[in-house]
Amino acid sequence: MRTVVVSLFAGMGGFDLAARMMGWKSIVICEIDSDCQVVLRHHFPGAYIHGDIKTLTGKIIHEEIEKRLGKGWRKSTRIVICGGFPCQPYSAAGKRLGKEDARHLWPEMLRVVQECCPDAVVGENVSGIVSWNAGLVFEEVQADLEAQGFDVQAVMVPACGVGAPHRRDRVWFVANANPERCGETRQGNDE
Repeated sequence: MRTVVVSLFAGMGGFDLAARMMGWKSIVICEIDSDCQVVLRHHFPGAYIHGDIKTLTGKIIHEEIEKRLGKGWRKSTRIVICGGFPCQPYSAAGKRLGKEDARHLWPEMLRVVQECCPDAVVGENVSGIVSWNAGLVFEEVQADLEAQGFDVQAVMVPACGVGAPHRRDRVWFVANANPERCGETRQGNDE
């Protein structure tokens, strides 16, 4: 079974580079920054680049995958949605406005997950998401994914734990779909 990646809030393509190292293919990449888009187009020339999470839909994602893989792609393809949804609302370096910050875009990522029906989701954010408003958004992200039929595990990994010369803690949300989630689509009945 092949794995394709839908990368949200892609930045310069860190998730996409990791996916490539895994042998996975980035098919849809969403990034609003035009300078980042130039880099992404250079390194991932076969991917569809979308500029705004607020206008990206499951329909667009499925159409772009079908353009690249052909009809019936779902029967033999696993979709992973990944994204480091904006951290500024929770970062200790910012004002920590949380849900009142216009950059609180977890609801948009969740909407794309709902519409796309992926097999797995990987989200990333700063450690401040754990302490903001007594962990409200940290718990909400997990509860939202569980409500969509995912088994979720959140872990905190310091950058130095993977060889970087600094600590910089990051929270990772790793979610795998329950087998019955999106049953008809999972069995290959493309929409």
